[in-house]
Amino acid sequence: MRLPGPFEITRVVDLFHPFREPSFLFPDATPEAFAATRTSKDARFVNIADCKLIMSFHSLIVRTPRNIILVDTCVGNHKDRPALPEWHQRTDGDYLRNLAAVGLAPEHITHVLCTHLHADHVGWNTKLINGRWVPTFANAKYVMHAKEVEHADHAQCTADANARHRFWDDSVQPILDAKQALIVADDYEIEPGVHLMPAPGHTPGNIVLVLDDGKERAYLVGDTIHHPVQIERPEWSSRFCWDAEMSRQTRTKFISDVAETGAWVIPAHFAPPCAVQIVAAPGGFWFKTSAS
Repeated sequence: MRLPGPFEITRVVDLFHPFREPSFLFPDATPEAFAATRTSKDARFVNIADCKLIMSFHSLIVRTPRNIILVDTCVGNHKDRPALPEWHQRTDGDYLRNLAAVGLAPEHITHVLCTHLHADHVGWNTKLINGRWVPTFANAKYVMHAKEVEHADHAQCTADANARHRFWDDSVQPILDAKQALIVADDYEIEPGVHLMPAPGHTPGNIVLVLDDGKERAYLVGDTIHHPVQIERPEWSSRFCWDAEMSRQTRTKFISDVAETGAWVIPAHFAPPCAVQIVAAPGGFWFKTSAS
C-alpha cells in the first residue's frame, strides 16, 4: 500500500484485525468516554459491533535515492509471547511475502529503524534458522536509540520476563551479537531529509522519523500516537507507556505543532488510510486523509 508523503512510503502488514476494547489500551477510555468521541463512530478504526479498536501492525518502507529504510518490524513468527495469544508462536505470518509483494527482498533493506523497543516493533528483526535467531535483514544497520537500548536491557534483566514479552533475547540481542546495531542519539541523520526527532514518554528513547524532500514533510511516529482517538484525546496515554504523563505532554505538543501544517502523520498502528493530516477542530483537533 503506497502512502502519501515525501520520497516513496509503502506499508507492509504483519497483522491487521480488531484488537481489543478501548479501555484495554487506554485506561481513561471508559465506555462512556469513548462513546462521546467522534472516532467511536468511524468504522475504519473501530469495529462498531463489539467496540474493538481496529489495529494494523505494519512496517513502513521509505525508499529514497540513497537508501531503503524499514521502520519497525512488527510481531514476527515463532516468538514466545504467552501474554498475547495472537502473537504467541505464530507460524503463518505472511510478512516476508508481503514485503516481496512490494518488490523487496530482505537483503535490499539498508536500514531497519526501531522507533522503540517493544515486542510488536522488533519481532521481524530476526528469524529462526536451525534453532538460532539470526537477523532477518542481513545487509541492514539496525538503528536504535541509545536510551532505548539501555532501558530495555535493564528492564529485561530486572522485570518479569513474561511482562516484557521476552523480546530482548530473541529480537534484540541477536542484532547486537551480529554487530548490525547502530546505537544513536536524538539528532541522528540517516541522510539529508531523513532524521530522528525525540518523542519520549511511551518509552525513554521513543523517536519519530522525520522525512522532508523539500516538497512534502511526513512524521513516522511509531506509538507516539497509537490510534486516531488520541488525536481527539491526546491526554489518553496507553497502559503500556513507560511514563504516561510524559507521553501525554509529548503527544499534545506534537499534535499542536503539526496541526494545519499539511504534514503527513503516519503512526505504526493506524488502519487504512494510515496517513493523516492533523487539523484544528472545535475544542481540539481532528484529521483529514488524502481521500477527505
